[in-house]
Amino acid sequence: MRPIQLTLQAFGPFATQQIIDFSQFGHAPLFLINGPTGAGKSSILDAICYALYGETTGSERSGDQMRCDYAPNSLLTEVQFIFELNQRRFMITRSPDQEVAKQRGEGTTKKNHAASLVERLDSGEEKLIAHRPTPVSKAMLQLIGLDVKQFRQVMVIPQGKFRELLIANSKEREQIFGQLFQTQIYAQIERELLERASDIRKRKEQFDHQIKGALDVTSLSSEEALQAEILTIQPLVQQSEQAYQTSQKQLEALKQQWNEAQELQKQFSQQTQLEIEKTAMLAQQPEIEALRKRLQQAQKAARLDLPYQQHCEAQRQLDLAKQAQVAKQQAFSLAEKQLEEATLAYQQAAKSAEQVEPLSQQRYQLEGIGKKFAALEEQKKLHHKAKQQYVAAQKSIEQVQLKVQTLETQLHVQREQLDTVYQRKGRLEAKLLTQAQVNDHIALRRKQSAFVQQKQEKTEQFNLVESGYQAAQTDAKLARRQADHLELCWHTNQAAELAQRLNDGEACPVCGSQTHPNIAQFSGDVVTKEQVRQARDGQKKAEASEVEWLKQYQQVKSELSYFEKEWQQLAELIADKQIADLTVLQEQDKQLTQEIEQLSQLNPQQLEVKITQLEQELRTTQAQAEQQKSALEHLKQLEIEAHTQVTSLQAEISSDFTHVDQVREQYSAVHQQIQTLQQAEQLARTHLTQMQTQYSAAQSSLIGTNEQCTRWTKAWQRTLQEWQVALSQSPFDSQEHYLQARIDDASISTIEGDIRQFEHRWSTLQGKLESLQQTLANKQPPQSAEIQARIDLQESEVSAKLKTFTQHRSRLDSLQQVSEKLVRLYEQNAALEKEYQIYGTLSDIANGRTGAKVSLHRFVLGVLLEDVLLQASQRLQRMSKGRYWLKRKEERAKGNAGSGLDLMVEDAYTGKWRDVATLSGGESFMAALSLALGLSDVVQSYSGGIRLETLFIDEGFGSLDPESLDLAIQTLIDLQQGGRCIGIISHVAELKEQIALRLDVETSVRGSNIKLIV
Repeated sequence: MRPIQLTLQAFGPFATQQIIDFSQFGHAPLFLINGPTGAGKSSILDAICYALYGETTGSERSGDQMRCDYAPNSLLTEVQFIFELNQRRFMITRSPDQEVAKQRGEGTTKKNHAASLVERLDSGEEKLIAHRPTPVSKAMLQLIGLDVKQFRQVMVIPQGKFRELLIANSKEREQIFGQLFQTQIYAQIERELLERASDIRKRKEQFDHQIKGALDVTSLSSEEALQAEILTIQPLVQQSEQAYQTSQKQLEALKQQWNEAQELQKQFSQQTQLEIEKTAMLAQQPEIEALRKRLQQAQKAARLDLPYQQHCEAQRQLDLAKQAQVAKQQAFSLAEKQLEEATLAYQQAAKSAEQVEPLSQQRYQLEGIGKKFAALEEQKKLHHKAKQQYVAAQKSIEQVQLKVQTLETQLHVQREQLDTVYQRKGRLEAKLLTQAQVNDHIALRRKQSAFVQQKQEKTEQFNLVESGYQAAQTDAKLARRQADHLELCWHTNQAAELAQRLNDGEACPVCGSQTHPNIAQFSGDVVTKEQVRQARDGQKKAEASEVEWLKQYQQVKSELSYFEKEWQQLAELIADKQIADLTVLQEQDKQLTQEIEQLSQLNPQQLEVKITQLEQELRTTQAQAEQQKSALEHLKQLEIEAHTQVTSLQAEISSDFTHVDQVREQYSAVHQQIQTLQQAEQLARTHLTQMQTQYSAAQSSLIGTNEQCTRWTKAWQRTLQEWQVALSQSPFDSQEHYLQARIDDASISTIEGDIRQFEHRWSTLQGKLESLQQTLANKQPPQSAEIQARIDLQESEVSAKLKTFTQHRSRLDSLQQVSEKLVRLYEQNAALEKEYQIYGTLSDIANGRTGAKVSLHRFVLGVLLEDVLLQASQRLQRMSKGRYWLKRKEERAKGNAGSGLDLMVEDAYTGKWRDVATLSGGESFMAALSLALGLSDVVQSYSGGIRLETLFIDEGFGSLDPESLDLAIQTLIDLQQGGRCIGIISHVAELKEQIALRLDVETSVRGSNIKLIV
């Protein structure tokens, strides 16, 4: 990732919009972010980190806490960051939760956290990738490949955080390196092997449970008992099956007898039923004969249907023609009369319509006068409206001018108030300094009060220790004196004891004399050597106690002397500064606090915003006044023009009409008369045409009806003669006799079907009955009850033997299935054990459960870490002047903790390896910087998808001596020449002299500003 441009507003200490164009530094720059403490140097890194992830670099402050107190309410807190990644350019914009001014009315409203991420294409278009905070953060994680914690450790080293990457444990470093080098495939291999081994283990346990469950089903304790049970049950199955088959054959023979008896009984029953049906059909024969005669009469009558129907149709048509002839004659007479009336009406209407021409000329003249009246009325309205608008415009411009005067007065008052606020605000710094001085004086007075109590306590402590020391001295002297006395007595008693063992003539072991004129005698009590030893031990204890008390005495005396010296200095300081009493100082502090609170509540920014609003409103109102002046002149001109038009139109209108309503009434009357005459003439003409058409149609219809009536009269006479001839030649006496014999076709078909069905049934019945009589000749009905009783008894016997066979067979099948299932389970279990030997072993090795407890993923990262440490150690050795070299800790971690990625450092001065946590502040900074640079080099070389083209370092250079600082800067310059962008935040003056490219952060009472130095 390479920064292009950072825009921030109302963020951190920056009240206004600040734009940092990193492209002005050139390609792969090394630049310094410089400025006083609290100016906002670290806030630049906070802005970059917040734009990308919604969190700051130090994670101590959230986004909603980054709003600048100096910023006006109308300015939104927002960060926009443009950066380049893998030759693609992106722009991310983010704003935190914040209170913003309402667009309407007073007060504020809450604006929620918002974010958007777009890609700027080469064509100049912008492609939206995400537009809400959570999707934007996920998209950034996918693009950069680092979460916010890893970003802080790898690409941005925040203030006070440079040791985190250096002293991170194996687990934390594994997460960072895994993201950077994209080695998740190895972690996935670990997981899949672990899941595969776990799955095999679970399946093996399931098979073990299945084996136990299979034996539980048989209620047997072992496989040997299962096989023995199978051998015992097999002969019983064969015997019971043979007995069942024999009994079943006997039952089938009885059932065959039963079936034969049932068939015979069925034939006897069928014979009886057929005889009953024959008797019933003999009773139906008279009815069938009557149907045959009725059918014959209907067939004869059907031969006369055609002439009879033709005669009936001719009669019906003749009746209809006569009725139509009467109706048509009546319609013709009516049409003839209506035609005469319509002709007369048309002649009268045509004569009246001759008045339309003069009336139309009169209507045209009235229409012209009406238009002039309408134009006159419209011009009067326009004149009145123009006059009203002119008066309203005069009032409006007076109000606007009054508003301008009011705004100018308010603006003057607000500006005076702003000057007053800035004057009072200027006294705030002085008040703060005064309060700080008062607080220092209060602290000195409180320290003095505390010193009084402490002095008394120290004096009492000194007196106690001094008394103890004097007592210890006395005890030590007494103990030495007593021990010396006892030892002297012991030596004296030793001579007396030796003298007691001397004999005359024997040499003295002391002087060698054989005579002993004056031997030593015991003096006082006898003292033993043990008493002397105890006395010396008591002496040593007393002397040791004396030494301890002496130490305490010297220490307390020294402390008391130092305390009195401090007390004296404090008293002189209070006297020199003429510090007032504590009560007076506290009262001053209280008064200053009230004054500072009042001054702090002064808000010049609010007044400035209000002044800006008033100035804008004044400009708008003044522009409005100018516009209204121009509009007033235009309205005056319109009023004059409208008045001229009204006078002209009044002169053109005839004096016969005083009002437009008179014209309208006369015009309406003439127009109505014209329409009435025209409509009457048109209606008369239309009615005449209709009557002429109706008369012709009635005449033609009457002629056709007369001709039709003549034709049907002839047809009726002809068909009547033909019907009479046909009836006379038939077996029927009269037309009524013929009509009684007629039957419709459906009834004929029904009668024919009933006769055929009866004949078929009679023939079939006769055949069946004769066949049964021949079959049952010389046979008696069977004894079915006796056969059924024998069958029931045999079925009970078969059921009992089948039950015995089924029980033995079921038990044998169950045992054999369990035996076969056990064989399969053992085969599958053996295959699982063989498979687990492979995958279980691989899973334990890959997940670091054996040996050095290093997982496959961590082993791969260890190899990569070796490359990183090689690059880092070369830089660290250079910056530390050959003293330090980084190394991966190879010892196994205690307990079950994972290891393999912990770091150690070799100290060339001692020749020993030690933990990196033992490095000092400056040494830790050099080691962390070397590790970050080495990591950047190796990640770039492996091209794992993570592009570490940028590095920001916040402080840490102040802990280096001048020579180490020069070496560190040279290292960064070498890295920058290799194509990296490096930004440094530091107060060190030497950096400002060595680095030409700078971002100077300048502070003021109204917020900080950023200045690029190229």
